[in-house]
Amino acid sequence: MNRVAVHQSVLSTPDPVAGVSAARAAGVDSIGFHVASIASVESLWDKGAGSALLATLVDALLVSRVTALDVGRVDLDRRGDPTDVTGPQYRVLDLGSRLGCQFVTVRAAEGGVGENRDRFAELDAAAARRAVRPLLVPIPGTAAGGVREAAEIVRGTRGGVVLDVRPRTADPDEVAELIAELGDALGYVRVAAGELDVDMGPATSLLATLPPQVPVVIGSPADAGDPPAPVDDVEFLIRCRAGLDRLLIHPRALAAEQGLRT
Repeated sequence: MNRVAVHQSVLSTPDPVAGVSAARAAGVDSIGFHVASIASVESLWDKGAGSALLATLVDALLVSRVTALDVGRVDLDRRGDPTDVTGPQYRVLDLGSRLGCQFVTVRAAEGGVGENRDRFAELDAAAARRAVRPLLVPIPGTAAGGVREAAEIVRGTRGGVVLDVRPRTADPDEVAELIAELGDALGYVRVAAGELDVDMGPATSLLATLPPQVPVVIGSPADAGDPPAPVDDVEFLIRCRAGLDRLLIHPRALAAEQGLRT
């Protein structure tokens, strides 16, 4: 069964600890946090490991048994050194390790693939020492404008790629092809939250070919726009969780389920 996570950015609460509580109540396994490169979180995390929130958040994760999937983000257009303890790259890697994350997310610069590949490889080496894995997020207008461009940048490293899926417009054959093509380079699939909180319709079984070890994240892809703020985070997540189940169910399981209803 795929691990289901939520990015805190799609929840109504800006409080990471409250986000953990909502995830727990909704039966969501993991949560991801912004800790750098976003103005709204700088005051929370600008002291890195010395941030007052860290101990409280770690305790909330341990008590709830919700895990931290990822933190972000590292911007490769910032010519920082990931070993510089005063820099944002170090902060992301260090907090990712302290929170027990599997991944840290990365945004490519606008330059060429070669330049971004060199910067990503340097980051990957530093991430390995922290036991976290960097994932490049495809962003239009950067060197990783698409999934295949991102895969080219991370090639030869421990890193991987985030695959964004928008159920309303996704081509099932293309999604299956990308999953197979990326293979071990696929870090996780991020599904647009604003499209999960609705009737899934023909999108059923869209992610049926996804290997069970790949997490699925309720999030906000760069080209999906901001999802509407949920009135109640727990109810919102329960609906999104049900939507993900419809995407992940295999057609044979779906046929059996429908047969039981007739």
